[in-house]
Amino acid sequence: MNQIHFNKDWAFTFENALDEFSTFGLDKYSEASGAAARFYEYSNWEKIDLPHDFALSLKRSRLANTNAGAYPNSHYHKFNAENRTNLEEISHIGWYRKEFVADPAWEGKRVFIEFEGIYRDAIVFVNGVYLDRHTCGYTTFALELTDHLVFGEINSVAVRVDSDQAEGWWYEGGGIYRNVNLYVGEDVYFAYHGITYTTSLDGTVGVAAILVNDTEILQDRRVCAILRDADGNPAAEGVCDVTAEPFSKACAKFSLQVSNPRLWRVDDPYLYTLELSAGTERAALRVGIRTAAFDADRGFFLNGEPLKIRGACMHQDFGGVGIALTKNLTAYRIRRLKEMGVNAYRSAHHAPSPDVLDLCDELGMLVMSETRAFGTSPESIRQLTELIESDRTHPCVVIRALGNEEFTVQNDAWGARLMRKMTRIAKALDPTRHVTFGGNNGENYNGANGAAEVRGVNYIQIGEDGWFDAYHREHPEQPIIGTEEASYVLSRGGAVNDLANGLIDASGNVTMPWGSTPKGWVKFMETRPFFSGTFMWTGFDYRGEANPFYYTNAASSFGTIDLCGMEKPPFYYYRAWWTDEPTLKLAPHWNHTAGDVVSVSVFTNCEEISLYLNGRLLASRKVERFDAPLFEVPFEAGVLSVEGVRNGEILRDELVTSARASALRCVPVLHAETEDDIAVYEIDAYDENGRFCPTADEYAVLSITGGKIVGVGNGDPACFEEERYPRCESYRAIPSFAVEGDTRPFNVPERAPNVSRRHSDWLNVLPCRTGYEDDFRVVAQIVEDDITPLQKVTYTAKLHSVEDYEFVEFERFGNTAEVYLNGEKLGDNKRRWGHHCKNYNRPYRFYCHFKDGENVLTVVSEHRDSDTPGMSGYVRLGKAEETPWQVRLHYGRARVFVKTASADDVVLRAEIKD
Repeated sequence: MNQIHFNKDWAFTFENALDEFSTFGLDKYSEASGAAARFYEYSNWEKIDLPHDFALSLKRSRLANTNAGAYPNSHYHKFNAENRTNLEEISHIGWYRKEFVADPAWEGKRVFIEFEGIYRDAIVFVNGVYLDRHTCGYTTFALELTDHLVFGEINSVAVRVDSDQAEGWWYEGGGIYRNVNLYVGEDVYFAYHGITYTTSLDGTVGVAAILVNDTEILQDRRVCAILRDADGNPAAEGVCDVTAEPFSKACAKFSLQVSNPRLWRVDDPYLYTLELSAGTERAALRVGIRTAAFDADRGFFLNGEPLKIRGACMHQDFGGVGIALTKNLTAYRIRRLKEMGVNAYRSAHHAPSPDVLDLCDELGMLVMSETRAFGTSPESIRQLTELIESDRTHPCVVIRALGNEEFTVQNDAWGARLMRKMTRIAKALDPTRHVTFGGNNGENYNGANGAAEVRGVNYIQIGEDGWFDAYHREHPEQPIIGTEEASYVLSRGGAVNDLANGLIDASGNVTMPWGSTPKGWVKFMETRPFFSGTFMWTGFDYRGEANPFYYTNAASSFGTIDLCGMEKPPFYYYRAWWTDEPTLKLAPHWNHTAGDVVSVSVFTNCEEISLYLNGRLLASRKVERFDAPLFEVPFEAGVLSVEGVRNGEILRDELVTSARASALRCVPVLHAETEDDIAVYEIDAYDENGRFCPTADEYAVLSITGGKIVGVGNGDPACFEEERYPRCESYRAIPSFAVEGDTRPFNVPERAPNVSRRHSDWLNVLPCRTGYEDDFRVVAQIVEDDITPLQKVTYTAKLHSVEDYEFVEFERFGNTAEVYLNGEKLGDNKRRWGHHCKNYNRPYRFYCHFKDGENVLTVVSEHRDSDTPGMSGYVRLGKAEETPWQVRLHYGRARVFVKTASADDVVLRAEIKD
């Protein structure tokens, strides 16, 4: 199928802002009304491109659910007695619309729309047709549009999204937050997610492709397969003849043989491309040749070689953009994990995005894919099916989690029964991957743990002393993986622990009751060959779940990298022991008060280190494997330095006492390669001597040319300041128009009365119809009042000093109207919906360019009399009102997220706020 990206030129509004009730058209085909209709006036909605997280535009409040980021997009509040927020207004429903012309060339083909992710409860309308409802906020789904399109004409897609009911216990955002695509295929086409493959180390690639015959005649097709290497050269080919009965499916199967295959590995993620054709129908997907297996005694094997899984659990939000990550931001996050030595990504606790899967394939990152809903209800099975059908062609996926910490059932036979059935379903959809369950219940074997193919362990600290090794001895046939571990809490640059004031040091040595320090869990895992590996909680911080500061913070502190992508000191612990990079890092900083005794961490893979203060040797120490040296040092202003030796090479690092911040520097961190990307810039504070200021918390006032700021962040879990400033508009009223020589004022209330008038008592005697000579009927009709003939009236307003305005908006028209600016037509309101016209009473917005000097705005309207005027309500000019961007520094740094068509044109400036 041909893929058409469908992210551009959407419009959005909250349902709270709609001034009429939208009906879903459940009674008649294509008769949804209001925002769901085929034709609807929405020119005053916000113009957006996808992906889009509407929750991030709302103002944070501690009265909202702090466990989900403190955004008022849900009535739920975990910590209120009634589990309900005390906020009067919750904005949990958003509407999205897009119009497009269905290409006449599509007629006779099959057209599908794919939503990679909508959070959460989504209802999709096409041309006023209630198409379907999808209630999972994380799985990808596709709907066929073919029967509902009008080819060669304007078509519309409308999506109603409701985030009120949460699926998880973290920040989940709201809206169409992943990509949308159209797929156009022939009437005999490859089924959506209907191509699968298996691989062997000898280069055998077994392919199965489902072909759908959506015609009324039997179809014979020759299906051809070509496997190409990364340079585009054919590596293997095959042909299969299939016959598909009318309106049925057939499966083409191939066994392709690659000579001297190049295997997919985490350090060499080599990908082939499989191309399939059946007549004029085409399909393609990437193939990684590899095997993956779990052994109860020797752990995990990739391509027959042992590999310790060194993973990170990840939620999907990021600073400044919420859950609406662009592909380049997703790639940035994965690369940051790899820099730390992470080789595996657990999408916790939900289906990963297609971008995550594609990039993990490309970059060499193993994936634990996870379903959101444990159980065997129709909804749970639907989610599991959508998950597996989406991820089973990705070589990065080596294991799936079918559940996580299901407190109600995980310890008993009920949970075991559910786990066994889910496993059967998962294996039927994809027999090549192992499955597990994330159990935080120690040595328990009676429930889901015992039924799991691979035992998943959440937290080695949960259970009696020695339980882990005893469990392995007692269940020697069951492989073990750590599905979740660590749960230490830390700031990016803190030096003290003061929980009463929300301060945590940066060492990683402060844990939740169930957690472990970096050294504690890594050494435990690495020294047990049977332990396949584990996933730290978490790679990055995320909004919500702000343990231990439930009420005061808006984001977690679990991450080894903060919400904006800035590393915390233990980042270097993992880099030291999980990579071959020479590493020596001193933390946290050296700005303290006389008399302080400071805990100083050294993260290194050097064999020995020496610590100096202002040139004096304080201590020397040999570094054992997986060690994380910690020193208690009385503060003295100046330079604290460390020197280490590794393989004969001398490494150094230092912390320097700085003065107050006097200047800011903008440093590009991530460039935008395309207009769809988001660039990231870091703001760093320096003192008058050019020293970095690690404790600066001043505000940075931002300005930009050549780009647009879309969000800011500082990585502070306690920060409630805005990450994204909502679009604001300013208006200038047009108080009067000249009407046929007179002046008519327009300063009426914005909520003008509905000007539509209809009669319901009109009786009409219809003539007898042929063949029904005795049929005398008196028919009651609802008709427009057409007693008064239509009159064409011209309204004119002369406008001065309006050149910086962007649009003119009319609250209501009484009937058809055409709008002109300086003699050029801006547009009209002549759209129709079925046999009724309901658009006259909607706000109409016309974007335009006003010239310097005098502008003439003209409206030519048809109406019947003074009781149904051509215009009513307000008429106003408007423009975007740019709110000055600012961001508070946190431990001397903050980040800015920028949208730009050309990174070379961006000039970002930051100044310390007076």
